[in-house]
Amino acid sequence: HDHNQLQRIVQAGDVKDGDLILEIGPGLGPLTSLLLGHAKRVLAVEKDPRLVTFLRKKFEKEANLELVHADALEYLRAPHDWTNWKMISNLPYSVGSPILVDLANTAKPPERMTVTL
Repeated sequence: HDHNQLQRIVQAGDVKDGDLILEIGPGLGPLTSLLLGHAKRVLAVEKDPRLVTFLRKKFEKEANLELVHADALEYLRAPHDWTNWKMISNLPYSVGSPILVDLANTAKPPERMTVTL
């Protein structure tokens, strides 16, 4: 991943110290690393069990990361209050549209969504 592109995503998301960030599909964690340095808390949802194992090791010392092993489409369809959250993600292309539609239509959507596909 291009570090400059990831920086632009974080800047576009207007990430501040007290922010709660939802990241869908962190992959190997390049965006996660940047988000952890800027936000109060990052909730990352990853479907691939191998990546979850990798991310748990990579970020084991990061107290402000909550890593959830789940299918994002299923996870987001459960009731959540995202009112005080910002979603910042480099979304997997195959699920990008359904995730955005689901989040936009939820009763309490994130205050801001910044994504790349």
